[in-house]
This record gives sequence, structure tokens and C-alpha cells, in this order.
Amino acid sequence: MSDPKEALHFPLFRALADISFDSVMVTEAANDHKDSVVVYVNEAFTELTGYSAEEVLGKTPGLLQGSETEKAVTDRLADDLKNYRTFHGSTINYRKDGSPFTIEWIVTPVLDGGEVTHYVAVQRAAK
Repeated sequence: MSDPKEALHFPLFRALADISFDSVMVTEAANDHKDSVVVYVNEAFTELTGYSAEEVLGKTPGLLQGSETEKAVTDRLADDLKNYRTFHGSTINYRKDGSPFTIEWIVTPVLDGGEVTHYVAVQRAAK
């Protein structure tokens, strides 16, 4: 696929992400992963967070973080992504209504020709 953005519209990706019981978020990679913006979320993301796709597209995933989000965890996330490693962790995130929840998530870099183009995150409320 010559344009990584096309993958978001690829029927196999859409079918998989759209039927997932877990929240799926895709962000475009940026030099500093903290500047990566959301380009896709599935319905499970909306159910988990209360945010619609329209409310998060073009924003950073940091909008889900707040005062109880553990900096050590987000620092480890940054380090893993910077070093092309898949991250797995949990912390406190916040829904649109401000209510906190414990999230468990996995984030992996997507490589195309040796370059990171996107990050894919699968998230769920921890039990």
C-alpha cells in the first residue's frame, strides 16, 4: 500500500476494528509521539470514553489523561514508542464526563519502509 492513510479505509482493517469488543485508536506518528493526533477510533472507544470520533479526531490521546494518570507509565510509553517497541501498561484515564477509570492498553508502532507512520492502540477498562 503506497499511502499508509489508505490502510484506515482497507476493508479488512475496518472490519476487524469495527467489530472489536475493545477500544481501538490509531494515531499518526509525529517526531515527538506526544504530538501524534488521532485519525481513527472505533465504536468501542466511544462506549469506553464517552467521546465521539468527531470529538477526538485531530486531537492527541492526552485528552484522556488527568491528574491521576501516572507520569512514570506515560514516560515508559514514550520510551517504548521512541525505541520502536510495543508498550503494554495500565493507568488512570478520564471519560468525557470527567469520571476516572483504570485503563489497560497496548500500543504498537506501525512501520512502513522502516519508518513509523502510525501507532495502533487497543484499550480496555481494567477489571
